[in-house]
Amino acid sequence: MFQFTLKRLLQRAKNGEEKAREELIVKHRDYIARVSSRVCRRFLSWENDDELSIALLAFNEAIDSYDFNQGASFASFAYTVIQRRLTDYFRRNSAKYELLLSANPDRWENHALQLLEQRSQRIYQEGVQQERMAETIELYQQHLALYGITLEDLVQCSPKHRDTRERFIQVAVTIAHNQHLLKVLNRTRKLPVKELLEITGLSTRVLEKGRRYIIATVLVFTEPELSALKSFTQGFIPETGRENA
Repeated sequence: MFQFTLKRLLQRAKNGEEKAREELIVKHRDYIARVSSRVCRRFLSWENDDELSIALLAFNEAIDSYDFNQGASFASFAYTVIQRRLTDYFRRNSAKYELLLSANPDRWENHALQLLEQRSQRIYQEGVQQERMAETIELYQQHLALYGITLEDLVQCSPKHRDTRERFIQVAVTIAHNQHLLKVLNRTRKLPVKELLEITGLSTRVLEKGRRYIIATVLVFTEPELSALKSFTQGFIPETGRENA
């Protein structure tokens, strides 16, 4: 969930950080194999086929030459670079390539390649989801900062006991459903303690103890761009609409 986004990894790799480049390659290893197999029209294995070495060099080239402002996604750009470099390789080894195609004209559609396609697609989608979640976390950090809260604060103040956690989440639900309480929170950047004392029956000490956790949870409930984080509230998600105070 806290992994760097693809854009940040790319930028770090372009700046010469080898660890970021290695992470990009690991994440895209199956994608590289899938693209190469499609271009070559046959199943390729890392252990036996020089084409994958060519494709890996091309992927490294794509990292260095990718322009964030060009509009195309990095995956599409990398595909194009890999295709071009493999085509150059085929031209230099045309006899070998023609032999492969004549011997196995339909091999690229065989069962092994289909399995590779399915697995690579699944891994790619998982990677996309991870990148989106990382971007959501970055937005979450920005929202939290407005209230003087950091992710490290949340780790430290998260309730260890289920009952306490559920109690704080219920307070957050109460605020999320009440337009007046929510406006006070947004305006003052502080919990509306006085009103919550009357509504929830909790003590000032308890509310103050859960302040950061409650505010962080309210943000998850009320900010549309943070909706992906609702799964971490264990089902205590407010229904659509809010009550007036």
